[in-house]
Amino acid sequence: MKHILMVDDVTTNLKSAAEVLQPFYHLSMAKSGKQALNFLKKNRPDLILLDIMMPEMDGYETMEQIKLNPHTANIPVIFLTADTEHESEMRGLKMGALDFITKPFEAEVMLGRIEKVLQMEDMRKNLLATGRRDLLTDLLKDEYMAAEVNGRLRFMHSGAELVMVDIDGFDEFLQEQGNSNADGVIIRFTEALKDIALNDSLIGRMGRDEFVIFIPMALSEAELMSFCEEICGSVMAQANAARGGGQELTASVTAVFSPNHGKDFETLYHKLEMAMYYVKQSGKNRVHFYRGR
Repeated sequence: MKHILMVDDVTTNLKSAAEVLQPFYHLSMAKSGKQALNFLKKNRPDLILLDIMMPEMDGYETMEQIKLNPHTANIPVIFLTADTEHESEMRGLKMGALDFITKPFEAEVMLGRIEKVLQMEDMRKNLLATGRRDLLTDLLKDEYMAAEVNGRLRFMHSGAELVMVDIDGFDEFLQEQGNSNADGVIIRFTEALKDIALNDSLIGRMGRDEFVIFIPMALSEAELMSFCEEICGSVMAQANAARGGGQELTASVTAVFSPNHGKDFETLYHKLEMAMYYVKQSGKNRVHFYRGR
């Protein structure tokens, strides 16, 4: 069931909308722009119904804050208004609103416009996902991984970690066994990696046999080491089960801590590469944490 956040300072409007929407949608309510923004810190609805005329923070100001935050910027917004002035509609559309619903609400009109916007959003997500994700693994592509991590880091108030995994000897394996066998290994590796990934982690495929995991929580070195060793152990065991021949593959794993080692993806990734170079030069098939500044 799709989740809708309705923002309106008038209780009777919230109640009348609830009668129409609750049979079809999961509905959350906020009575002010500030309350809505606080709700959005921990929740991501599929659609926001936003009243324009509210005290303290009106709909336009609330919309501006929603669009400034990368975590909420893409949530579709429909403005609720008793104002039928063309200028109000144009201002809202320029800010990114996808439609308007005029008060008092007409049930069929409200449901129709909401359904249309949600269908448009589903189409947008499908198109975006096609371009953002690696076709073989369904992981984020490198440039989108960087953008997603930077967006999260910008609004994080606690620590995070970035982990790089490189499958040792994969190029040689590919030459010996061919694309089909190599793809099978990558698919099995990816499935096993997803299984052990911590909550809300992001995984990106940065190259043919290179992967990056963003962990959005402060882990101790012991906790992170345990996670990395599981990649070298159980995850690679799953990948090797799909080998079908050739020498057993291993993994080299490096990690950095944010904000200690950087506050943006580019800085952290550069330090991961430095740490990975050290691992490759010192024997591969091991875990190494970056120790510089």
